[in-house]
Amino acid sequence: MPKISVILPSLNVVAYIGECIESVMNQTLSDIEILCIDAGSTDGTCEIIKEYAAKDQRIHLICSDKKSYGYQVNLGMDIAKGEYLGIVETDDSIEPDMYETLYQAAVEKELDYVKAGFCTLVTPYEKEQYLLEYPFTDCDKILSYQYFTENRLSPDIYIWNGIYKLSFLREFHIRLNETKGAAFQDCGFRYLTDMNLRRGMFLSQLFYHYRRDNAASSTYNSRFAEFNLAEYKYIRKRMEEDGLTDRARRAFFARETVMMALSPYTTYREHSQPDKAILAVLDEFRQIIIKDREDGLLKQEEMLPQHWIEMRLFTEKPASYEDYIEIKAKADHDLYGDFVKKMADKEQIVIFGSGKAAKFALCLMRMNRLENIVAVCDNNREKWGKSFYGHIILPPEEAVKNYPQAYYLVANKKCPAEILEQLGECGIKKEQTSAYQLPLQAFGSTNLFMREL
Repeated sequence: MPKISVILPSLNVVAYIGECIESVMNQTLSDIEILCIDAGSTDGTCEIIKEYAAKDQRIHLICSDKKSYGYQVNLGMDIAKGEYLGIVETDDSIEPDMYETLYQAAVEKELDYVKAGFCTLVTPYEKEQYLLEYPFTDCDKILSYQYFTENRLSPDIYIWNGIYKLSFLREFHIRLNETKGAAFQDCGFRYLTDMNLRRGMFLSQLFYHYRRDNAASSTYNSRFAEFNLAEYKYIRKRMEEDGLTDRARRAFFARETVMMALSPYTTYREHSQPDKAILAVLDEFRQIIIKDREDGLLKQEEMLPQHWIEMRLFTEKPASYEDYIEIKAKADHDLYGDFVKKMADKEQIVIFGSGKAAKFALCLMRMNRLENIVAVCDNNREKWGKSFYGHIILPPEEAVKNYPQAYYLVANKKCPAEILEQLGECGIKKEQTSAYQLPLQAFGSTNLFMREL
């Protein structure tokens, strides 16, 4: 019996499949099986998988007769022989010690599942890769389903950042919904694991690389509302069949239903207007949420204030909600978008800083194809001469000497005022400087705002 069965569901990912498979093959935990479940790729993906399978007997190619992410993962679970199960989406990759670390924690603590944080991954230019941190809180604690039912909002909305005890999944018949396509079909699996959890844990490490620059990703699917409604119905049906009908679990899922309906809609409205189909699905969600509130499952003291207000607007004042969400979506978009456009107008930019803030700022600008970043400087002498995403870190004095007319972006969260004053003393005018004030948010910092460039 292998320690972990790793499922790799694929469909036309020829650009990424090699990197993905190699990251799984090269795990420090070698006692694994790798189940590549392909849904009929026509771009050469299968041929690449076969080449790897010829070199490594742990790799098995299984052809799915349905183009359904849920069906593919379920098929893998049915044939898996491991003690634990992992899932890696085939445009993503993982750190070499991910499964060894997760497995050791799972066995030592006798866990149903163990998960860790992740990084968003983008490669705006060839050989230029950014990994932006998305860590967990409440780490290294034993969690049960009560952790989720007592939380106002689930802190984890992904399934690929951990491993699951296969006997646990089979005991509770936890499976994915087998609707067509590959969008949002992990919701049922995630909620069923959380609502049946006896012993789980989050780790503080960051192992998984979640790709954000694949235009074909389900993240960008305009039918999100339809898919989420199908997931909602699947989960509710399973809850009734499995006897998960206590008030705590029902209230937890009622709160999550609000998020399933509304959260993706804000993101969608950043770049599109709703059509009749989306509005019809949202209206069905509206009736569901109204009924949940009538049944006492949605209470103000159990929800985050913002979610309570948005839920009430959505159900009580639909027209006002549409006005609000249009403004909110534009504000969310402009929070990062205005910065990108401002930076695009600069002839030359020098980034002052080479830490986390500088990485997030540089990633956001490069994702949007800005090519006017000429240098990086830092006050830390130990960093001088070292490379930072293709730039040699300069002493501030050298940067100012070489680029006296450049715009200086201070990407330092600890002492931006002091650095701005320092630049002034070096002769850089105030209008040539600003401090990077955007949140260091892994998703906002990997969004596209200037697609025309």
